[in-house]
Amino acid sequence: MMSTIDQNDLSQDNRAVDVSTAETQYRVQCDDVRLFSSLLRPLMDEDGEQENSRFSFKISAFIHNNEAQSQLETQVVYVTDSESDEIRGYFLRFGFLAKFIAGDKINPEEMSDFASLYTLSILWPYAREYASDQLRRTGEKFISLPIINPQVVTEHLIEEDLVEIIILDNSSDEETG
Repeated sequence: MMSTIDQNDLSQDNRAVDVSTAETQYRVQCDDVRLFSSLLRPLMDEDGEQENSRFSFKISAFIHNNEAQSQLETQVVYVTDSESDEIRGYFLRFGFLAKFIAGDKINPEEMSDFASLYTLSILWPYAREYASDQLRRTGEKFISLPIINPQVVTEHLIEEDLVEIIILDNSSDEETG
């Protein structure tokens, strides 16, 4: 028998925080996510790549009014345990694009902040699954890419200037409209 939860239970709990106010929400919706590029190739002995598996990111976003086209580009080098004399692993580079739309009250600078801070958090699960799927298809024993702390990684990306935000000028709309 399933029990029902009283709607007042959460609000009566002193440990709960009400996050349904306007100041705690961006009111941004993810309208679309799609893969926009992909390259997978074997790493050969003569490639001279490092001997360690690794992955890296770059984020870019184009902001126009209350919309953002945000891209997460990911690069994965996966070194196998294979005893093959020729193939040492695989190189995978791909990009995901997300379209975010917000209410009219958000300005381009706030939308820029959203894209900078949340692109990785929203797109990493898609990227992680895609990378895992592609590398599994090579026939190698592959363990999924790790679960990451997106806040810490985003902070590093911003510090290393790997987040590019371009706010498109509204004046061009007025001139052509």
